[in-house]
Amino acid sequence: MRSGIRPQEHWRAKRFRYRLEVLRCSSCGTVNMTPRRVCRRCRSTSLVPERLPERARLLAFTEVKSTTDIHEETAPYLVGLLEFEDGTRIVAQLTDVDYEELRPGMEMEAVVRKIAQDGESGVIVYGFKFRPVIA
Repeated sequence: MRSGIRPQEHWRAKRFRYRLEVLRCSSCGTVNMTPRRVCRRCRSTSLVPERLPERARLLAFTEVKSTTDIHEETAPYLVGLLEFEDGTRIVAQLTDVDYEELRPGMEMEAVVRKIAQDGESGVIVYGFKFRPVIA
């Protein structure tokens, strides 16, 4: 039997999942979204933790209908390409909105939501999703 969620991988990604924290290279400015010791672009070891803002602009979006086993219970779901003020872009799940309501340029805000649950191990993964800003 296989377990879809590996606790060790989940734990290593906690900074991004729970604090929207990235590692920005002080040499070339590249944003590294996974734990690493060297920049993926210039190979510098000068990586500085930086917390991303909790608001971003929606650039593009799609609905995912075909998915992996681990996301099977939540399909279909929405995914968007988001851009922060500094130009950093990420792809993230969208929540609390219907596909028909989405528009490029919408301001979105980060919220913590359930991302997945592994049926075999029972591990529940929470993390950031983005929703339209609530005034």
